[in-house]
Amino acid sequence: MGVTEDRFRRLYAAQALRVQGSTLREICGLVSRPEMRSLAGAWPDPVVFPHEEITHIVEQLLEDGGGKVLQYGSTEGVSELRTELALRAREEGNARCQPDDIIVTHGSGQSLDLALRVFVEPGDTVIVGLPSYFGGTGAIAAHGAELVGIPIDNDGLNTTVLRDELGRLRNDGRRVKGLYVIPNFQNPAGVTLSLERRKDILALAEEFDFMIFEDDPYGEIRFEGDRLPSLKALDRWGRVIHMRSFSKTIAPGLRVGWLSGETAVVGRAVVMKQFVDICTNVLGQHITYEFFRRGWLQKRIPLLVEHYCQKRDFMLDQLEKHFPPEVTWTRPLGGFFIWVRLPEEVDAGDLLVEAIKRRVAFIPGASFFVDGSGQNTLRLSYSQTAESEMEAAVSELGQIIRNRLTHFPRSSR
Repeated sequence: MGVTEDRFRRLYAAQALRVQGSTLREICGLVSRPEMRSLAGAWPDPVVFPHEEITHIVEQLLEDGGGKVLQYGSTEGVSELRTELALRAREEGNARCQPDDIIVTHGSGQSLDLALRVFVEPGDTVIVGLPSYFGGTGAIAAHGAELVGIPIDNDGLNTTVLRDELGRLRNDGRRVKGLYVIPNFQNPAGVTLSLERRKDILALAEEFDFMIFEDDPYGEIRFEGDRLPSLKALDRWGRVIHMRSFSKTIAPGLRVGWLSGETAVVGRAVVMKQFVDICTNVLGQHITYEFFRRGWLQKRIPLLVEHYCQKRDFMLDQLEKHFPPEVTWTRPLGGFFIWVRLPEEVDAGDLLVEAIKRRVAFIPGASFFVDGSGQNTLRLSYSQTAESEMEAAVSELGQIIRNRLTHFPRSSR
């Protein structure tokens, strides 16, 4: 149309004005540039997408009667898939989970949006990690909540600090409605919430009367150690809204995820969803169910773990080889991310400017901090980058960091 002036700002809803430019959108732009050696994206590796299996399933579904899989479906989701998901939840320790406790969603992002629609009003307070996934914190902010950050260390969210902050907020008369947590191989820090802290969070939720939004997109991509029970499996009070998806285990383009919670809570989420999109991608749901029915999902996960573990190990080797000793990083037990901490005087945002000139992309850590901190941190992802490009990118980034450190007096390091 050729119109660049924002002529209708006076008519925008408050929610539209609250939402700022998305870092996620900028990431997608960086990743999509063919010349870029990207360590930025959090996407799965397309090399492991099940192209042949999906083709076979779709052909058979359409031959058997496409009317069912191409038609509208129920808002709750395909009943066979919800039955499988409930069975899976019980096998994972959520002993009371039934199909009515599950709604199938357009990925875990919609699950979070529905949970927020049910529980969060403008002015409520929601606790998040420092750092935490900006897609999650952005969704919470878009609903008008005030975000309060709690530091994350190698055992996840620091529950000692959390208790103190909850007490302070209560004394200030602020209403804490929820806590957003990624317990396994957290985005961006790559750390896992310890079993003790999972129990602490549940107890604090009951004591201070708030909900827990448990986002677990990476839990099945575990390389080492024993799987820990989800907060939902440990929950005795019905405080947890558990959110998962098949984006990392099958393919993100299916847009199939799910939310599980108390039956009454799920019922309210169903009502909310009815007025958003009627139902989740029906064909995608049937494809996903067939992966369950044929036993293909269970066979895929070990292959995915092996694939991503090899990529993690390769990146760790490259960091050891190319980064200066002043830099530290996490060693994730699963998932897609390594969290890098630079010396305090180095701003990762400044590094990115130079890195892009050398066709290297990463995510500055400040994007993940709701309190404006984290300038000396950054997130690297090994999930979708080929080893040859990963080696070249880490080498370039290491050289950029070394050059930047030479600008500071040695006494300041």
